[in-house]
Amino acid sequence: MNQYRVDKLEIPVMLFLADGVVHDGIMFLSPFSPSHSGPQRLVELFREHETFCPFKDKKGRFCLINKSSVTHARYPIQNEEEAYGDRIKVRVTFYGGELLEGTIVIAMPAGKGRIQDYINSTPGFFRLHTEDAHYIVNGDLIREISPG
Repeated sequence: MNQYRVDKLEIPVMLFLADGVVHDGIMFLSPFSPSHSGPQRLVELFREHETFCPFKDKKGRFCLINKSSVTHARYPIQNEEEAYGDRIKVRVTFYGGELLEGTIVIAMPAGKGRIQDYINSTPGFFRLHTEDAHYIVNGDLIREISPG
């Protein structure tokens, strides 16, 4: 690291785009999160204000990905903090018919624990977990979501 550059953490991801294109490669996270101790989480990267973020594909080519075009991103299960709240199984259907099933963790005030409350209050992207992988889901590109 020099005085103008901060080394980034590389995380393997598979990006699923709204037009059906799938990108397999690497995204770059900060070693420091602005909202908690420890490294930045992928969901934090997707929630950042900037429209584009860097991506490196499996062949080593760099490009900038428009985050609003990402329906969901799959990344390996890592040592993330345990989320507190109610675990709800859901079925997510994207425009175009792609289906994703998994669990979301809803940590909302009393009386606001419905899927509708969570989806309407979560800023754009949220986490969804399966036994095999974690996902970041773009709530703006969901056609429908229901209890699973």
